[in-house]
Amino acid sequence: MKALDSLRIFVITQRKGSLSAAARSLSLSPATISRRISALEEELGVQLVDRTSRNLKVTEAGQAFIGHAERVLETMAEAEQAARDARQRPEGRLRIHSRTQIGIRVIAPLLPRFAQQYPDIQVEYELSEHPVNIVEQDFDIDIRTGESNDSGFVIKRLLSSDEVLVASAAFAQRHARIQHPNDLARLPCLTYRREHEATTWKYIDAEGAQQELAIKGVLSSNNGEVLRLAAMGGMGIALLSESAVRADIRAGTLVRLLADYRFAVRQFSNGVFAVFRQHRTLPLKVRAFVDFMAEALREPAAGG
Repeated sequence: MKALDSLRIFVITQRKGSLSAAARSLSLSPATISRRISALEEELGVQLVDRTSRNLKVTEAGQAFIGHAERVLETMAEAEQAARDARQRPEGRLRIHSRTQIGIRVIAPLLPRFAQQYPDIQVEYELSEHPVNIVEQDFDIDIRTGESNDSGFVIKRLLSSDEVLVASAAFAQRHARIQHPNDLARLPCLTYRREHEATTWKYIDAEGAQQELAIKGVLSSNNGEVLRLAAMGGMGIALLSESAVRADIRAGTLVRLLADYRFAVRQFSNGVFAVFRQHRTLPLKVRAFVDFMAEALREPAAGG
């Protein structure tokens, strides 16, 4: 580890801009700092610091070396953290947010297994129909549907899931002549309300082109679970995440309509995603939850 210590001394000295400042930071004498850098130079066979200048001046070779040295130190820090993590158990409060329907139908059924596997993690799970600011509202993880372009966060796909048209078996039997998306204009539909936006459903036609349908629903709600229950009751056709209605389709309480077409409310690249803050070393409790859910949702029985 002595070589790593010398790298660390050189990097910190370059950042601090002087031997004395580095010495104060490392609780070493300036003479010790100078000797360690000289030993590193001798080992490398190049001069890293220009000693003719009154102020610390890194040579061209030193500038070329510094970036690699920083990456080595970062990698070592991660390795050390991984070794420490292996001796520890994930623990502490874990705050999670998701939309209501995905939370109830997809994530919540898996929480007892997660708690059994990680008894030292206390989960606080908040559901709503509004986007959250992870940092300001102090959430560790936000479970989202649909891809996010927020480069400030880590985004991990937990489950691929298209949106599907569903209705009760009785409704599907009554309207057995549904053959094309254009037929939806004359049928009762159940729509997800997004503030004051007009409701449109998108689909991809036989030629692969994207088309839009203006939908006037007999029921609109900002909660997907309300739409699911209304569809099960025979009130109309709903466009919902496949993962949220998978168990209903298997049980026959909902029937998928127009299965030869792909549908979407906003975008066709859908799924369930875990979004969390970037950390140099990801907290164990966050890694445990994300890895557990990704694994559990890959299982054939997930979501049902």
